[in-house]
Amino acid sequence: MKKGFLFIAFITLSIINTHNAIAQMDNLANMSSEWIRMNNRNASLDAADIVNYNPAGLPFLEDGFHINLSNQTLIRKPKHTYNLGLGEGEKSFEQDGIDPFLPMLYLAYTKNNWAISSGVYISGGGATVNYPEGSISTDIITKQILFTTPAPAPFPNGTTLNDIYTSNTQSLEASSYYITVPLTFSYAINDMFSFSVGGRYVNGINSTTASLTLTDSPFNAPDTHINIDYDANASGIGYVLGLNLVISEKINIAAHYESKVKLEFENDIKTDDTGMFTDGAKNRRDLPAVINTGISYKITDKLRTEVNYNYYFQTNANWGKTLEGTPFEKESSELAGNCYTLGAGFAYDMNAKTQLSLGCSYTHFGYANDRDKEIYYSNLGYYESLKNNNFNIGFGGAYEIAKNLDVNLGFGITFWEDYTISSVNAEMLQSSGVPITDTNIKCEDQAYVLSIGINYNL
Repeated sequence: MKKGFLFIAFITLSIINTHNAIAQMDNLANMSSEWIRMNNRNASLDAADIVNYNPAGLPFLEDGFHINLSNQTLIRKPKHTYNLGLGEGEKSFEQDGIDPFLPMLYLAYTKNNWAISSGVYISGGGATVNYPEGSISTDIITKQILFTTPAPAPFPNGTTLNDIYTSNTQSLEASSYYITVPLTFSYAINDMFSFSVGGRYVNGINSTTASLTLTDSPFNAPDTHINIDYDANASGIGYVLGLNLVISEKINIAAHYESKVKLEFENDIKTDDTGMFTDGAKNRRDLPAVINTGISYKITDKLRTEVNYNYYFQTNANWGKTLEGTPFEKESSELAGNCYTLGAGFAYDMNAKTQLSLGCSYTHFGYANDRDKEIYYSNLGYYESLKNNNFNIGFGGAYEIAKNLDVNLGFGITFWEDYTISSVNAEMLQSSGVPITDTNIKCEDQAYVLSIGINYNL
């Protein structure tokens, strides 16, 4: 039985990455309640979440200790539909459940013209893939087993498991969290110019469980249970450099660069009924570098607008090879290409205690071509957590419930472009003799996020 799995080693179970509602391939954008309700924070100077979004701007906060704490609840609906043409008809699988907790904490101390800051936040991943009835990935694995694994004795030669089992059950669940701790020093040279230098420690924690049970044999063959359960963890350090320029009372410009973080994930195998994995085996999946820029402009004393642009240097990250050992083998990060996000938002002070905000952002994925995109999607978990151009809208507000204590409430909706692409994994099964007649997968997605948080100044 286990030898039947060797051919499907091209499905890279050891490098599954799940993603949040508002992300590039790996890097998250939604990392505070203030961002959720405005979508743009790179040039802001009004709350402690700029520890992450504009660290060079921290000296322009009031002197004292600043705390920013928030949580996000994610409701994601990725869905894929297909018909492999094997007499099973059209199948459709959709994400099950919600992700109730995505916490972020930022801390800063400011004094005169300097600041020191830290915190704990999730810079990548941040969600769970949950398909309790399986998905296209588990279905393709199942088809490989059924059609290419010889049936055990006393069945005659040429008989496969597909001939002796009539039904099966599948499941897939995986999670990914890049827990990040920054330490940054910021200094204002004068009333106009400030800079920041610092580092960040990233701990990547990935977990995957998958199962397959072959049942209902008319020949009374025993049910066959196959389970996979493993973790893959990595850690690394990168640096962060920032600049902030106060042009006038109305205009602020800021930028900061986050370096690539080298992450080499090491497998911790709990259960492997396939014999495919090696305990302690390592796989690279670096967190890409990114440059974050923004311009903030006060239209009136009560109304502020901000425009942001982020560029993600994904091709410079080492993500290993996709479909290694096959004619389709390519560097994963080269297949993905680089990525950018462009956004704009508004914040309006209704009165001394209440602020309302609204913003949007568009994320463009830089696949070189459609074929590269199809090959990139051969990694397990990518149809289940889509990576494609998307548009996000956020809105909400803040209210001062006590002196120096604000409560933030934000709501966001993300819309992905629907698309249909061919499954390279299904193509490979087709070429090996599995009678698949249609390899196209229709993908669609929509996601919602609700965030609540506080910002407190001591």
